[in-house]
Amino acid sequence: MNKKNIKDVFIATRPLSLTLAIYSTTLGIIIAHMDGYLFKTGSVTMDLWKIFLVTIAGILVQTATNLINDFFECEYKYREQSNVKYKFLGKMRTRFDIFIFLLGIACFGLTALIGIYLVYISSRKLLLIGIMGIIGGYSYTGEPIVYKRRGLGTVLSFILMGPLMVYGSYVVFSDSFSLRPILLGMPVSLLIPVLMLSNELRDYERDKRLNIKTLTVRIGFINGKKLYLSLIILSYLLVAIYVILSMLPIISLTTFITIPLAVKSYRKIKEAKKGLVPITNKLHLIFGFILIISMIMYT
Repeated sequence: MNKKNIKDVFIATRPLSLTLAIYSTTLGIIIAHMDGYLFKTGSVTMDLWKIFLVTIAGILVQTATNLINDFFECEYKYREQSNVKYKFLGKMRTRFDIFIFLLGIACFGLTALIGIYLVYISSRKLLLIGIMGIIGGYSYTGEPIVYKRRGLGTVLSFILMGPLMVYGSYVVFSDSFSLRPILLGMPVSLLIPVLMLSNELRDYERDKRLNIKTLTVRIGFINGKKLYLSLIILSYLLVAIYVILSMLPIISLTTFITIPLAVKSYRKIKEAKKGLVPITNKLHLIFGFILIISMIMYT
């Protein structure tokens, strides 16, 4: 594999987007620690091992999802396509695209192996969560379901990469049901559909022309823009409410210093749209980092 192909593989994994998985798994781990489930006498080494495995599993499942997405949407990519193609899964694909698909499946396979091991050493509750995560990740753009084209991409990405992943990470250490990880993780989790919407708003004209029925295409550009703004506002509002209820420390209000960035990201929708995705990703990155640090200080 030449340098260009290595670079294209790296791009296909969308490394900047992996903060979604890293933040969600980290939130579940931190909240479990806040609830007293981590680092008890005699369990420090095992807990550190679980933290490593949970984080790697989260990164792998999102990487797999990104690669499968790249394969099924390769026709819309700006990557130069080879003239030599092979029949694969009912369509003519390049050797590189087939490699991307197989690499994605391999990442799902590694995720499954880690998941099975975590079920064995922690909780059987993880089995259903893991199955849902892998099937949901593949089906985002994977045939035959392709829930992105059914207008469910934004909603299910939020559920799978947000509450489900946060709760799954929490269960590894707690082996008990609790709404706390879902609730406390919600301010960051809500920025996941915001990121999905930034992609949909950017690609609105193309998706509409190609009859790709994303949520934004279904509800219209104006309503998609309103939903984008509403979710951002709700993220900040939840932080304020949780601080008032003493569920989060007052230092968590430092997330409000990202409001100018949120305003800038919303204004990008009215402009060329090209910079909308990077600035939305930056908002998620900084907002999530500040909130996580504030929660670590609270513990």
